[in-house]
Amino acid sequence: MKNILILLPVMAMVIVSGTTAHAERDPVKKAIEARQAVMVLRSWYAGPLFGMAKGDIEYDADWASALANSLKAELDTTDRGMWPEESDYEAYPDFSRTLPEWWLDADGAEEEEEAYANAVAQIAESAGDGLNALRSAVGGLGKSCKGCHDSFRAE
Repeated sequence: MKNILILLPVMAMVIVSGTTAHAERDPVKKAIEARQAVMVLRSWYAGPLFGMAKGDIEYDADWASALANSLKAELDTTDRGMWPEESDYEAYPDFSRTLPEWWLDADGAEEEEEAYANAVAQIAESAGDGLNALRSAVGGLGKSCKGCHDSFRAE
């Protein structure tokens, strides 16, 4: 068991270093990996909120508030450099799911970003105020995620 505990971190470092080395050769892939990481993080925080709202996870006001505030804090980080042109699905079909429309419809992309930011602000304000408040706010969050994915993400 002790050998497995030592081996697992070593294997993880080898895998990550291989992926990182590959991305460093291609700065566009590195940017795509960064924005994918943001989406994984958003999903990590939003998933339990959706689960609580559906009744799949027991509602916990402190946890719901912490999750929602983590989504809000992520919005304060910069994504500058994560969206270089030609980092889309057509240029990187095996690596990116972002449609070229993201760059072609900058106004639409900005509207989706604003809708997400507004939904996050709403859920951060109300997630800890009871299950009904969470349920009221989580719909807007889901709608904003879906709107962007429907418009700007390949299947």
